[in-house]
Amino acid sequence: MSQNDELKWICDLLKNSGVDFWIDSGTLLGLAREGKIMKGDHDIDLSMWSANEAMLEKVLPAVKSRGYRVSVKNYRGLNFKYKLTPQFAGSALEIDISLFRRENDYAWCPQIYCMPYPYSKRRPIYYLYGFPRRIIQEIFIRKNKVIVNNWPWSLSYKVYLVWVPSRFYEETTLFYNHLPAPKDYEAYLRFRYGTWEVPQKDWFFIDDDGAIRHVSPEMIIGNLNR
Repeated sequence: MSQNDELKWICDLLKNSGVDFWIDSGTLLGLAREGKIMKGDHDIDLSMWSANEAMLEKVLPAVKSRGYRVSVKNYRGLNFKYKLTPQFAGSALEIDISLFRRENDYAWCPQIYCMPYPYSKRRPIYYLYGFPRRIIQEIFIRKNKVIVNNWPWSLSYKVYLVWVPSRFYEETTLFYNHLPAPKDYEAYLRFRYGTWEVPQKDWFFIDDDGAIRHVSPEMIIGNLNR
């Protein structure tokens, strides 16, 4: 299954099951700029409102029967990302489905990032530090549910906040092969990527994505479970 066929398959499954979602992040950027998933992209990015999570869970048996492993990332009691990892040979990508929640005029979702190693490879301590971390990461991707703020996951992952004006997600439009995307996707891409029409050398999502705030969600939102 090609990467673009994989994108069509998951989107058709969600649409036919009545799940409201939209193409997001690097997948949206690739389709808007190049008409395909970008070379070197590591996953397919989809998003939806967290209120539709129950609808998403109903299609997971079909996802698993297709040959994907399903895992869920949870932060302080809230599921925020479903990761579908292909267990079959071919060019398939992981599929990330992010769950957004509302806070006044914004939509938000936690974003995790694997913290860089603090030691040089030239020092033996690099391997003493890196080996247990690698084990943690291998366990991480195999567990069905991971609470990222709990030990031992918190040793490797830092939590940031994706913070997007909710107007971008209020309406969708049919885009590229009749797939849903934010209605004003060009303005949305400018918000996220700046001059999105031109590839940016050395672009790094944690530092350069206009939607990412370098704080944990509760620093802006307060009580996440209210």
